[in-house]
Amino acid sequence: MKVHKYTRKPLSMAVVAALLLPNYSYSQDTQTTKPAAEDSEFELITVTSRKRKETLIEVPMSVSSVSAVEISNRNLLNKDDLYRTLAGAANPRGELILRGLSGGNSSAPGTTSAFTDDIPYDFGDLYDVEAVEVLRGPQGTLWGSNAIGGTSRIITKKPQLDEMEVATSVQTRHTKNIDGTNLQAWGVLNVPLVDNKMAMRLTGHSATIPGAIVNTFTGVQRERRNDYVRGQFLYQVDDDLSVNLGLWSNNRYSIGTVSADLSKPGYYTAAETTPDADSPWGYSVGYQDIPCAATANRSECRGGNKTSKSGDKYTVWDRLDGTLDTSTDLVTLQAEQENLFNMATLSYSGSYREFESSGLDNWSRLDMDDMVNTWILNDDASSRITHELRLQSTGDGALKWTVGGFYDKNWRGHLPNYQWQYHEKDPTSIAIFSDWNSWAWDESWAALGVNNVGQLGQVLYGDSGKNYSNVINSMWDKEAAIFGEMSYGIETQDIGRFEITAGIRFYDLEDYSNQVQSGIWIGAEPSVAVTSGAEDGNRKKLSLSWLPEETFSVYAMYAEGYRPGGNNGPLANACRNDEFASGRQDRYTSDTVDNYELGVKGNINNKFQFSSSVYQINWDDVIVDIYMPSCGFTYTGNAAKARSKGIEWESKLNLTDSVDMVLNASYTDAKLLNDVDSLQAKAGQRMTMVPKYNAYLGLDHSFTLYTRATSVRLDVEAYGEYKSHFNARIDGFDTAESYRRVNLSAKIDLNDQTKLSVFVNNLFDTEIEDYKRARSRGTNTRNFLTIDYAPERSVTFRVDYSFF
Repeated sequence: MKVHKYTRKPLSMAVVAALLLPNYSYSQDTQTTKPAAEDSEFELITVTSRKRKETLIEVPMSVSSVSAVEISNRNLLNKDDLYRTLAGAANPRGELILRGLSGGNSSAPGTTSAFTDDIPYDFGDLYDVEAVEVLRGPQGTLWGSNAIGGTSRIITKKPQLDEMEVATSVQTRHTKNIDGTNLQAWGVLNVPLVDNKMAMRLTGHSATIPGAIVNTFTGVQRERRNDYVRGQFLYQVDDDLSVNLGLWSNNRYSIGTVSADLSKPGYYTAAETTPDADSPWGYSVGYQDIPCAATANRSECRGGNKTSKSGDKYTVWDRLDGTLDTSTDLVTLQAEQENLFNMATLSYSGSYREFESSGLDNWSRLDMDDMVNTWILNDDASSRITHELRLQSTGDGALKWTVGGFYDKNWRGHLPNYQWQYHEKDPTSIAIFSDWNSWAWDESWAALGVNNVGQLGQVLYGDSGKNYSNVINSMWDKEAAIFGEMSYGIETQDIGRFEITAGIRFYDLEDYSNQVQSGIWIGAEPSVAVTSGAEDGNRKKLSLSWLPEETFSVYAMYAEGYRPGGNNGPLANACRNDEFASGRQDRYTSDTVDNYELGVKGNINNKFQFSSSVYQINWDDVIVDIYMPSCGFTYTGNAAKARSKGIEWESKLNLTDSVDMVLNASYTDAKLLNDVDSLQAKAGQRMTMVPKYNAYLGLDHSFTLYTRATSVRLDVEAYGEYKSHFNARIDGFDTAESYRRVNLSAKIDLNDQTKLSVFVNNLFDTEIEDYKRARSRGTNTRNFLTIDYAPERSVTFRVDYSFF
């Protein structure tokens, strides 16, 4: 068996080690400006959602902006911690879903896009970050494809030309019923290299994070290890021209699973072999069903080694532990020329990245009912390049405009080891594998001299332990676009200012795929799929806003969005008779959304800020993953029409000079509009992964304790139930229940350089189900009844120390 080892890159380790000295400097300049008012007043929030700096009230769309100060106060370590506190957001398994656009039965529908510093890169860590912006609704004109539900943006702290900064943060978290300690450390180093001309900023992170789930067969506990280093080098050529070079290295490794298995099989199957010269695999194979208690979950049924904390709740029983090892190396270049011809700003954002991943997927249960080990080794590598050139008007005139061009290409070269499936190759294991999958052996295999899975591996691959291969010869997709947006403001003497905005994006999409699959699931002849396609079109946006004064606005907006289509791989021979296989096409096309929205925003005396919107989204040709239960494979297709409508509310209220309140809430009504047999879904059903409501309440009290600045914060989250499948099981196992979670934290400035924080998450130790899924709609011994639990009560201690 190939073993993938996690290695921390030398550069990453060296920089992190250098930065982990005995916080983060919270004096960073966030994307907010403070009005001339008392300290108890709110900051005036500015955003760059339309790729120009303006106040949140001026932007005619629904936008959430979270500053560095709030990120620190709430100990938001990554974007996942933030998403569930936003109105209209869902985040069941680490992917943001906005406004109910979840698609099919997948927990990762890919309906929102993610940018970091205007580069399409989904980077989640929130250390040394100025702000996070979340734009709701389709953003197809300015932010491109895959943003049909919205776009999230991270804006990192840039190098400072005039000050030295060295700071670190270290935290330890202990969570009930998890063995081990969550240890994380960050560091930042900012060095002016040439006074007011050039500066360097390095940010690093290292983490070891134990999980709750224990494999009672192997004794392995879930664990993640993360490292990254981000370097930025800023050159301020003159007052108008700046160039920023970014270098990123991001490495992650995980072993084990995040999902407990609560299936109750009632029995398990064991195989017995007897030498048999007449058998094509050398043995006759018999099977015996071994009963276990009807109330016993799989771990109890099969036996194993539980820890004192795993109990029955946090267990799986798997013959092998899955692993995933990924690395991303990214180079970015951003340049900005202001006052071009005294009328515009020219901006460029470009990137090149290389991504590699390797891992092991355990298929022993699905393919062999856990009688013989079988596993898939994945080795992937891809490259991506992006360019965006943008020209924008400057000044305070009535007419404001943005025009630009965008190019994005993602490609894979020849990957002979993209996927290999292995099995144990001792004679009895080969016999059991061959007999259990006896349906596969037809005359075409016999013509090759193949009568069992060991011979298959030897003849096709020169290795009797291999049974399946997926080779990518070449694969790429690219998008080219030109876009523009224009706003015209009309000032009146009596009723304020009106602004009309129109935008359009013309896009051209191309893709190509050449894959070859072979082996037991495919048949004696390899399956070759060479597919390609192209699409072009445009997406439009139109909005009208009214600002009777600078602190209040009302807007109406229409916006369109799209996700690119793509290609399916070959159809496995094992799937040809599946009831849903007939719907497979070599290529699926883009899906589209039309968003209609009304909104209102206000800031009353810098004491009460609010934003609310109502919307309806019509979704056509919904791209979904279609599962073929007879063989375990999936394909992608355009299979549905849907509609989502709802209301969102976000607000901040200064209750007293020392107490602030945040209140966010939403109601979402997202439904299918047609029957979809391949999803086993009916018209009128609620979309999966989407709760009808979510709400967040935050109370922050600041005071002085023994002359030291101190704050205490209370957070309350509320989330409605949601299903993972349209055809949900009647026993409720596909439904994550509604919940309420309470968090409490406190922070004190021990001195000018040191801050100490304590966070208690899930204060009342509520059992929370993030995700529940039964792989099969029926019951059988191979069925997974998986559940992702949110952490139980945890206590975190964090120290932030700033040297400069």
